[in-house]
Amino acid sequence: MDDQGIVIWFTGVAGAGKTTIASAVEQEMRCRGLPVENIDADEVRQNLSPNLGYTAEARDENTKRLTWMAQMLSQYGVNVIVAAVSPRRHHRDRARRWCSKFVEVFVDCPTEVCQQRDPKGLYAKAARGEVNDIAGLHFPYEVPNGAEVHCQTDRDDVETCTQLVISALYQLGYISS
Repeated sequence: MDDQGIVIWFTGVAGAGKTTIASAVEQEMRCRGLPVENIDADEVRQNLSPNLGYTAEARDENTKRLTWMAQMLSQYGVNVIVAAVSPRRHHRDRARRWCSKFVEVFVDCPTEVCQQRDPKGLYAKAARGEVNDIAGLHFPYEVPNGAEVHCQTDRDDVETCTQLVISALYQLGYISS
């Protein structure tokens, strides 16, 4: 194994469980003594890019910034977790091109279940007509082609999904047991 860090990119619609699983994977990696930084797209948007909206161009710019940060950290041996809707395949393909050790995790959950969970109240706002820019509801979410990990959070719990990610990292030769 070289010193390059891994970039683990969690993608899926709002409420699918990206942040929850990403946090659990972060903790598992820390327990293994691995350097890791968890970059949550919502926090980056709030703190570094509050001027960006949710247009296609703004989403593209936000994912470009996330990719750049992940690539910069990973080149110094930091393992980076990114949790971002990143609704377009080209967003994730760009991250894959820029980051030499890239693992895509598709956090899959039916929209109806996400609407019931609604941890951030986005779907409630959509129902009231306050927002109209939710991927998978108002415009398409492009399902990954060939993600290394596929978590189905309507069926699998956080622990199971976490182990799927850790197992993939091991099978890819990115971590040792």
